[in-house]
Parts: sequence; structure tokens; C-alpha cells
Amino acid sequence: MFERIDLSQLTQEQLAPLEALMTPDWPDVWRSFATSLFVTLISAPGASAVPASSLASLAVAQTLGLAQDEGGTQPYIPVGADMMNSARARRVLDLLGQGMPYKDVADTTGITASRVRNIERAWRREQIALRQRPLPWD
Repeated sequence: MFERIDLSQLTQEQLAPLEALMTPDWPDVWRSFATSLFVTLISAPGASAVPASSLASLAVAQTLGLAQDEGGTQPYIPVGADMMNSARARRVLDLLGQGMPYKDVADTTGITASRVRNIERAWRREQIALRQRPLPWD
């Protein structure tokens, strides 16, 4: 897997090709999925050789496919084991380590304060688990 750009690092100018394809009547969840897919596509190796408008079109097509296949359901999307390796999670933990309040971290990284707390909670659990490993009695 390649290093994915963090959404909070993108400018409106970079997101403009995608925004141009999303109509005002798009549900928020479609916008969220399309944006996530677009960020992944522009982060992929070789993406700089492809026009951003083409990558935006792919993100929209993928989003519409998800809507067609999963529309009307509430699928659970787990965070996954790689969560702590993500640039956003590292950034969240760094900002929290600097003493920044949850809301400010959320605003800075483009996620909700609840998500900030979830990232911190997962990190704390991991740290506790590392400290509670069995002692070698050999």
C-alpha cells in the first residue's frame, strides 16, 4: 500500500475537479465517499500523470457504484488494523500530544471530535496492551 495524502492537507483548488462533478442534491455520504476515493486516487503512484478531472470522474463512478450496490443499507466499515499507520491518526496523536483540545484537533484534521477520541482510545489500548505482555519466566 502507498502513503495516502491526508484530506486535511488538500486545498479547495485540489478538490475542485471533484466538486465540479458533484451536484448540490448529492447526499452527504456520497460526497464523503467520493472525496475519500478521490484522495486515494490522487495519492496513488503515477497519479500525477493522469489529469485530476479523470481521477475525479473515477471517484464519482466508484461512488455511484457503491450507491447502487449498497444503497439503502447501513454497512459497518471497520477502522482496520492499519488505522494507526495512517498519516491522519499520527497527526491526531501528535496534536493531542501538544495539548491541543479535541475540537481544535478535529477542526485541524477535518474529522469529528468523536473520531479524534476514537483514535486516541485505540492508541491508548494499544499502549496498555504493549505494557501488559507476559513476562518471560525462563
